[in-house]
Amino acid sequence: MKVYRNLSVIRTKEQRGRRITLGGLLILFLGLLSSFIPNWYPPTEPSANPIIHFLQFNWAYISFGALAIGFIASNIGSYYINRFAARRWPGTKQIARPDELLERSLKGFDDKYSLFLWSLPQSNYLLAGPSGIYLFSLKGDKGKVTVEGDRWREAFSIGRFFTAFTREGLGNPSRELQEEMEQVRVLLQQGEAGGELTFDTADVPIQPAAIFINPQVQLTANNPSIPVMTTGDVKKLIREGKGRTLNALQTRELTDFLKNKSVIGAAE
Repeated sequence: MKVYRNLSVIRTKEQRGRRITLGGLLILFLGLLSSFIPNWYPPTEPSANPIIHFLQFNWAYISFGALAIGFIASNIGSYYINRFAARRWPGTKQIARPDELLERSLKGFDDKYSLFLWSLPQSNYLLAGPSGIYLFSLKGDKGKVTVEGDRWREAFSIGRFFTAFTREGLGNPSRELQEEMEQVRVLLQQGEAGGELTFDTADVPIQPAAIFINPQVQLTANNPSIPVMTTGDVKKLIREGKGRTLNALQTRELTDFLKNKSVIGAAE
């Protein structure tokens, strides 16, 4: 399997997350320091200068403001880190980014398949091969998740409440992937109209799937509108597809076309 990964985007977003988190922690530290101002400069004592006078009578606003801003910034930074940084996953010895977990779950497919990771604007996770195109939505949620038709629900917990800013959120993968499908279909039609694809692109299947990558997820799916699974079932989805719908020439045309549209021009 060929992999086209936009490492530049991934690393930029990871660094952004670390910087925002560090900034949030520094703001929290400043808020902590401001809480000691009444001890250092009691309001009953005369002020040495206007700055100290301001701190004497506004330290509480500074402290609580820094607490709120620092907390939000730290959580936003963690949100980026959770999506783009390598980390150890619960119950396993794996240290990997989400895109690396998806790649590992597809290990074993030959070079007829191409995996695009953050390298196409239409979809962050796209696999193309003889059976068409697969679009994936990766979710790192843990705990109880229930999918009924087109409804996606997480069980409430105190932990989820306090990590609301750090997590991507369950959202509605069905709707998100539907939008991606439409964008990818338009891209294929443009390729056919421009002569880059010489076959009827309407015949190319586009299959969405939501993949939960956290081993601690407790997933319940009742007649979901799209396939829902953990990483261990991704290969099964591909192998149990409708079979080889594209011939060798069409498959190569499709993967070459997507490669040319991607940010990365060389496979890993």
